[in-house]
Amino acid sequence: MNPYQMFKLNGAAESNGIDLDYGAYSIRILRAGSGNKKYTKELQRRIKPHRYQIDNGLFDNDVAKKMTNELYADTLIIGWSGVTDEAGNPLPFNRDNVVKLLTDLPELANDIQAQAVLVSNFRAEEREADAKNLNSSSATN
Repeated sequence: MNPYQMFKLNGAAESNGIDLDYGAYSIRILRAGSGNKKYTKELQRRIKPHRYQIDNGLFDNDVAKKMTNELYADTLIIGWSGVTDEAGNPLPFNRDNVVKLLTDLPELANDIQAQAVLVSNFRAEEREADAKNLNSSSATN
């Protein structure tokens, strides 16, 4: 695999996001990286007042989680379908519900965070292969 195959990103996936399919529900995210200018700019703005604490290992973990959940709600998670509350009622997509979901379910927040930085999720070659596989399986069904 050459460097272009490894690191060339799919512009549409970076701009429009990808769906993380969790079976009964899906969450649409943008990439947490340099291609997402809103994310990088907002990340810098939010950590600036805490730079000393971060650099010296003094930044409170609960504050960091809250800040990350809000950052993701504002810049990375752009939609969802099939998401429900704990009682199974549909949960409308909005910033407050995104923050609540990430706060209530830290393992989901961790997974979204990991998927948002995973280059292969947004790589041009893999997105094209996924589209071909989807089209060929649809044609045979």
